[in-house]
Amino acid sequence: MTFQQLSEAVLRNDLCTVCGACQLACPAGVVGFSGLDPVLTEPSWTETDCGECRDCLDVCPGADPGTPAAETRLFGRTRTPRERWTGIFSEVLAGHALDPVVFEASASGGSLTALLQTALAVLGTDVVLTMGRDPEQPWRAAPALVREPHLLAETAQSTYQLAPYLGALRDVMLTEPDADVAVVGVACHIQALRKLQAMDTAAGRWARDHVVLAVEPACSSSTRPEGTRAVIEERALIPVDSVVRLRYREGDYPGEIAIGTRDGGDHRVAFWKAVRDFAKNKTYRCLSCGDWLSGLADVSVSDGDPNIFAASVDGARELKHGRVFVRTGAGAAAVEAARDHGFFTGSPTDLSGLNLGLERKRNRRASYERSGRPVPHGPIPGHREELEIVPDERWIAVPGEDPPTGPPTDRPADPSAGGPPGPPGRPAEELTERLTVADRGSSR
Repeated sequence: MTFQQLSEAVLRNDLCTVCGACQLACPAGVVGFSGLDPVLTEPSWTETDCGECRDCLDVCPGADPGTPAAETRLFGRTRTPRERWTGIFSEVLAGHALDPVVFEASASGGSLTALLQTALAVLGTDVVLTMGRDPEQPWRAAPALVREPHLLAETAQSTYQLAPYLGALRDVMLTEPDADVAVVGVACHIQALRKLQAMDTAAGRWARDHVVLAVEPACSSSTRPEGTRAVIEERALIPVDSVVRLRYREGDYPGEIAIGTRDGGDHRVAFWKAVRDFAKNKTYRCLSCGDWLSGLADVSVSDGDPNIFAASVDGARELKHGRVFVRTGAGAAAVEAARDHGFFTGSPTDLSGLNLGLERKRNRRASYERSGRPVPHGPIPGHREELEIVPDERWIAVPGEDPPTGPPTDRPADPSAGGPPGPPGRPAEELTERLTVADRGSSR
């Protein structure tokens, strides 16, 4: 199977996640990225040179995230319909980082960063792959390889921007083949990682042996760089080439977009305003995604506050914290070590209450399932979202403000265009029914 066939099956259907797994998995090292697009980097390379190799397609989560097979390997079973959006887990904790620097720097309490610090400081991990910034264009996202626990504070926030990611592990694999790695990534990154670990290739064997911890934040969907550019140029009214530092949720919870400029300026944009710019700059694959959490990480983390958009508009009603989903034996060991060594504190919690990110994801997924266009497989084969669709722009409407305009041109026709003027309230017990797991199973 060739790169050309990957192009036909995934790229031409707008199903690329920009995860970068094809770059990591390619045995010849000829797959790279031009912006957000996978390309062949060797000008003389043709599809004939690929021979029978199909690694780039086998690892790709764009059309098929491979969730049932990965769950069977990890848990010995696949998820039930009641676990549709959360996946299989052993417990969920409300928690936060104990390091005050990490806690203050974090978007939702720093639980995820505390686990990464634990991996480096306690568990013998050599390097963490996380999302940082491009050193030449600091407003743009770029993968970062971090080796010192204290340096993780600078990446201790959500990054609402797409960038090729997993390919950054290729240099580690080739130049430090014995290094153990912890990876933080959203659903598509973790799905690609699990697909790679199942492959009988040099890259697959390396990933099985040396990617020792996988953690993920919940993802409502990510955004093209143009979304961040719009915040900088149209909201903060500054040129992008003056930016020297960008943070997405800086300051008092739930945070603001913080833009540092070359002249020493500190510019702030309300998070809820940025969310509306982000909403106009999504890829088709992100909009049609069937996952909030992959369910395949060792540990997953979501905001503890169920509605950070409302918190940005009206003020926070929750103390900053995260909900930590413990899934595998490696995840449980990391959480225990983080507690024992003073990196993290947490206690059992439930999953009641509306979660805006999840609701937006569910409604978008339902809309795309009915659109007739190819959509990425969901975690349960044949499962479809049966609900009355609320258009995404209504979830992020602000009283007294016009709704966001300029929706993506690839959004399907809205089946509920004549529906109610705003998102319906959903009783807490209804969401609990959807999210509570009847048969969680034991994690390994």
